[in-house]
Amino acid sequence: MRLPERVLAPIARLPERVLSATPGTCLCFPSAATETLLNPVARQRLQTATAGRAVSRAGLFATGSRQLALPIEARGLSEVTIASGSLVITPDYDVLAWLCTRWKQRPTESGWMRPSLYEIGSDLYDGPPSGKDYRTLRESVWRLASVTIEIAGIDAITGEPGDFETRGKLLSVARPRVTARGMDRLTVELDGWLRRALDQGAVVRLHWRTLRSFDENQKLAKRLWIYLHAERWKHRGDSTEGTWIAVGDHLFAALGMDYDRPRDARRALKRACVTIRHKDARFAAGQLDVIKVGSSWRIQAKRPTWEGWRELKAEHEEARRAIAASLSEAAA
Repeated sequence: MRLPERVLAPIARLPERVLSATPGTCLCFPSAATETLLNPVARQRLQTATAGRAVSRAGLFATGSRQLALPIEARGLSEVTIASGSLVITPDYDVLAWLCTRWKQRPTESGWMRPSLYEIGSDLYDGPPSGKDYRTLRESVWRLASVTIEIAGIDAITGEPGDFETRGKLLSVARPRVTARGMDRLTVELDGWLRRALDQGAVVRLHWRTLRSFDENQKLAKRLWIYLHAERWKHRGDSTEGTWIAVGDHLFAALGMDYDRPRDARRALKRACVTIRHKDARFAAGQLDVIKVGSSWRIQAKRPTWEGWRELKAEHEEARRAIAASLSEAAA
């Protein structure tokens, strides 16, 4: 059966590299809402996400059962956050991290990006997003654009003003236009202060698959995992690195926690530490727990450095191969 001309015409205009795709590759025909034909083989899955360090530490994200939309003021361990509303840790932080990563990989002179919800959803959901996913992502982008924030650094020891101050929005979104071929793509611009922070390297790098592995019942664990990546880690002499965080009102504010009793908050943090150890193998190979030191409490963390982790993984792989070879010999 011969395909109609309206289908064949767009294919004839495709680049040679797409037309000569690997045999068996399925080419997705464009719908009214898409601009170009996509080659699924050419697009690589996101491995590592990048987000601003100040935003990752700010008490901007809600982790409880209630997603508050009221103005918030949170004094964390090293910053004070004032915002017109809170954000949802999932998927708002994930979408923001994706957009920051996109900007790092493909910056533009104008500052505006034109990502599609399909691109974002494919990385967030490990496959084509559903209609519900499209709605969730669209709401998340508009929520990110609606929040106005002010983040001021403070000295963690003296409580005096620190060396940075941020005031503005996270991003701006131009309302999509309706064209003859359907709804146009999103047009997104990260705010100037956030772009400067990304350009200056004030970022947090996160393993994307681990970030997406926390489910709806593990919001606090996810928020703590992100916060730990934004911490300053001190290298030790045994191929490990460590840090500790004082447990108290400032940490509760930074993590978006809302508990009536401190002991209930500490129990929740302990459960979050257990979840993180199950999700992140580097923490499982080290230490992460809420401990009492004197009359105060702290989160004590220790993990292999990246170099030590690679060596440890190589040793584990060698041990697995030796065990598999031994079992094969025994079976023979």
